[in-house]
Amino acid sequence: MHKQPTVVLLVLISVLCITACSSSAPATSDTSVPTMTTLRVWSQHDLTDQSRTTSVLMQQRVADFEAATGISVEYEQIAWDQLAPKLALAVQSGGVVPDVVETGRQHIPTLFAVGALAALDEVLAAETWVTELDERDSQSCIIDGRRYCVANLVRGGITYYRTSAFPDGFPETHSAWLEAGERLQAEGMYLSTFFAGRSYASIEWAWAPWIYSNGGRIFDEQGRPAWATPEVAEVLAYARTLLARGYLPAEIITGDIPTGELPWIEGEAASFRGGTWSFLYVPDLRQGIETGTVQITGGLRFNDGPAHVFLNNESWIVPTGARNPAAAAAWISGLMQPDFLAAWSKAQFGIPTHPAARALPDFDTPFYQQIMTILLEQGRYMDRSPYYVESMDILAIAVQEILLNPELDIQQRLQAAEAEILQRYW
Repeated sequence: MHKQPTVVLLVLISVLCITACSSSAPATSDTSVPTMTTLRVWSQHDLTDQSRTTSVLMQQRVADFEAATGISVEYEQIAWDQLAPKLALAVQSGGVVPDVVETGRQHIPTLFAVGALAALDEVLAAETWVTELDERDSQSCIIDGRRYCVANLVRGGITYYRTSAFPDGFPETHSAWLEAGERLQAEGMYLSTFFAGRSYASIEWAWAPWIYSNGGRIFDEQGRPAWATPEVAEVLAYARTLLARGYLPAEIITGDIPTGELPWIEGEAASFRGGTWSFLYVPDLRQGIETGTVQITGGLRFNDGPAHVFLNNESWIVPTGARNPAAAAAWISGLMQPDFLAAWSKAQFGIPTHPAARALPDFDTPFYQQIMTILLEQGRYMDRSPYYVESMDILAIAVQEILLNPELDIQQRLQAAEAEILQRYW
């Protein structure tokens, strides 16, 4: 039996960082919600930033909800990495609890473990769209047979590469990467660049897909660390080789997320392992795709294992202690209308979890068809753990030390990191 998460644990989290037909619309409209005074919404989007499509859409959603229901929306913008910790602290301390909150999949296990999630089966019982969501929603939101969130869109890892650097196509295996790296180094170019720094996000984006392809795990079925294994050690030894030969920029190990993007932006790297979200942050990436000078591909196959890419979703939850769960359910239902969901997902370069939204013209383009194929076929969610972020940060520190110190025994350092987590939380 593992130890129960505490308020102190969740304070630690806060320092981290990451159409079938029209009948598929929600059965319950906003106007069917009993009149209440307010609906408290926590989300990451800045309603005053008119340059962001997501902010404009969210502002319109607030206005439409208020007009349809007569309920005043108290909207609070909170930084993405602070949403889950702030909610957990509010629930545990008896503070002001919002009615509906946006969060990512990786935070659901911890919020569930501390009792911060209200089950949604009853408040969403009349909504036919709930039964139509794809398996990426159920994999995240159904726990012990009950629904605790609604996943609205999925995003994931994507590799971007310069067409001219790979005339025979992008290498798909770890051995082919080594061959390509040698050729590109002779041409004065890095094989690839990506974020691999001291954060749980580097495990998600950079190393876990390779570990999974090699048959390894990050957490076991109980959520305990399971990384002190030969499969994980082999991947890290391979990463050491890429760095030692100069096929990767050394600064990606010690830098932040923009540091991993910079060699690509400056034209020094032949490929860039980012995500569907990278279009929001990396200059000229979309233009490169549209002109054909840049192409996209999925994951790397390690030792003949299947290719994987990191998969995550954006979800909505109703916290324990929410005053207006019925209004919160109506808020979520409005967001899950196919027309709105399609626009919302496209603005974040994500894929809707509702097939009716995916079938709309927004996604009927070669680019989105390729993105959907990669994410739906290769996308893999991270293993669950109630101590997900804390554990992954400890692992990221260990990986950084392993890569920076070639003399360090990989297996021993992984065992020490694993023991630290087991001692602290289990």
